[in-house]
Amino acid sequence: MMTRKPARVLLLKDARQKLAGPPPAPKSQRRLIDFIPMRLAALSLLGVGAIYVGILPSPGVAPARLVADAAGMIDFSTTGSVSSAAEPIRGQFSICTSATRINCVVDGDTFWFAGVKYRISDINTPEIAQPGCERERQLGLRAQVALLQTLNGSGLTLEQQERRDMDRYGRKLRVVMQDGHSIGDTLIAQGLAHRWEGHKLSWCD
Repeated sequence: MMTRKPARVLLLKDARQKLAGPPPAPKSQRRLIDFIPMRLAALSLLGVGAIYVGILPSPGVAPARLVADAAGMIDFSTTGSVSSAAEPIRGQFSICTSATRINCVVDGDTFWFAGVKYRISDINTPEIAQPGCERERQLGLRAQVALLQTLNGSGLTLEQQERRDMDRYGRKLRVVMQDGHSIGDTLIAQGLAHRWEGHKLSWCD
C-alpha cells in the first residue's frame, strides 16, 4: 500500500527545485558550449575579422553544429575580405624617382596612389630593377610608361578582386579598371603583361 507524502514535504521539495534552477547540461554538452566563446575569443586575438559575435546555443541546435558553423565562417587563408566598393583614382602621376612617393609608377604593375603602394593583381609585367635579360628590361620600361599614361587618364577605379587585401610586401592588391574594363587586359594585348596565375612567366624566351 502506497503512502502519500505530507503536503508540507512536497511544497518544500518544489521550492528547493525552483531555487536550484534547471538541471545542469551533460558534461559532454557543457564542454562544447563552453568551447565556443573560448574559440571566438582566441580568433579575435589572432586578428580574424569575419567572425560571429555572441553565438549562443539555440533550442534544437546541437553545440557541435554551432562549433562547426562558427569555424566555417572563418577563412584563415585571407587577410581581408573582397570589397564590392570601387575606389576612384584621381591625381597626376609621374615615374617614382625619390624616396617620397605619393602618386607615382614603379613599373608596369606597381604604383603609389595617395601615399599607398599598390600591386595590380590580375597581371605580371616585366621587371625593370632585376630583369632576367635585356629584352625584359626594355619591355618593362615600355610597360611602365604605358601604366603611367593610363593612370593619368580618366574613368579609373580600384577594385579588390583578390581574397587577400595585401601581399607579403605590404602592397594593396587591386585591379585597375577603366570605364568598366581591366587595364591589365590592355597591357596583355600590347604584349607588356602576362595574366597572373600564381607564378611568373619568362620574358627572355
